[in-house]
Amino acid sequence: MDLRLAQSGDAGQFYRRLTFLLLAVIALAAMAGIVVPAGLGWDFANFYDTGRRAAAGQIADIYRSESLIAGAQPQGKLAFWGAPISAYFYAPLSLFSAEWALAVFKLQNVLALFAALWLLYRHNRRFADASPAEQWKFAALFAGLVLLYQPFWSVFRVGGQTTPTVFLLFTVALLNYTKERFDISAACLLLALLIKPGFLFVMLPLCLVSGWRFVRSMAFVSMATAVGSILLLGWDIHAEFLQTMLQGMKNAYEWLYNSSLYVTAENLKLSAVPPIEARWLAVPVLVLKLAILLTFGWMYWQSRKQNLSRAAQRHFDFLMAVTFCLLFSQTVWEHYLAVLFMLLAYAVAVFRQFSFSAKALLAAIFAVSLFQNIVLVNVVNSRFRFDSVPELIAIGLLKSSPLWLTLVFVVRHRQELFQSYRSSQWEHANVRR
Repeated sequence: MDLRLAQSGDAGQFYRRLTFLLLAVIALAAMAGIVVPAGLGWDFANFYDTGRRAAAGQIADIYRSESLIAGAQPQGKLAFWGAPISAYFYAPLSLFSAEWALAVFKLQNVLALFAALWLLYRHNRRFADASPAEQWKFAALFAGLVLLYQPFWSVFRVGGQTTPTVFLLFTVALLNYTKERFDISAACLLLALLIKPGFLFVMLPLCLVSGWRFVRSMAFVSMATAVGSILLLGWDIHAEFLQTMLQGMKNAYEWLYNSSLYVTAENLKLSAVPPIEARWLAVPVLVLKLAILLTFGWMYWQSRKQNLSRAAQRHFDFLMAVTFCLLFSQTVWEHYLAVLFMLLAYAVAVFRQFSFSAKALLAAIFAVSLFQNIVLVNVVNSRFRFDSVPELIAIGLLKSSPLWLTLVFVVRHRQELFQSYRSSQWEHANVRR
């Protein structure tokens, strides 16, 4: 008995030290990401120019990336995709020169990312073994996976992104949705969608399975925001926003930055030699989208048979909604995969509930996330030419592999996932239905 306690104490000390070492590496990596002035003309320029236009009273020009800003040239030429009212979120950046605004924006990204990760860690550590050694083991594992998971770190190369903020908003929404604080959850979701409308598909399953209380909260905050935005900014800019979104849905992006399940089809359409006609690719893409719809409808239906606690059911519903959005979306920028970490963090916390094959799938998801690193992708793209059908299929599958493996994980190991929601921690989190 004393020997086991001593061994446990030694293990706890080891994992504690390892945790602090990994946290130090994460902090240094984040500091380097802030200090290195990478991305002045990339995504950062998009938000910086939008903030400058908002501050200059040029809201009418926010979707015209080449327009002058108070008579000066824009920092970049990338299109802005956020809702009109969200342009004011970036106005404070206009107070700084581009170089200083870049550092400020990246610092905000780091603070949002760290806040989201801290909330997820605190939420999920309750599902790990309660012994001190196991708690430190989970902390070390969590920190190590954060360091490994490349979608978190890709934002620094492009000058910062709004995805860390969306990740934080989704995390807060998840925690409050689980506790049935639907007003807070709906407000966070709406803010996230104003910033990144591309996550709209999250709402499709959530509104279908959440019940009237959530739908009412979501409808209220959405209508209030829409009416206020139109009264403040006028209808014309909102009509332009809708046209921009419709046009964006028609755009196609190949593997270089797109990580969706459908990127292989986009590769063949855009880069194959000779090119493959889009009409031949439309059918398999449509079939896959229908399969995703039916799969998640079936998953939700199966979950209702499990007699889970209300908190457990809500948690499952939200995680599946985010996962569905990523699997259904035609374009998934690599940094969008940051929100997938909500599901992965929970799966790691309940690791003991899964079989060896499920654990291997989880490990593989983190391993293939390395190919979401923009620097690595650009190096590969500069050294190799992908234009034959087999090459484009292979590189497309590699880039979309985190989502393919996630799909296999949630479908093949759904019963183990359901079983994890029957733990005593969930039983005590809320009354049963």
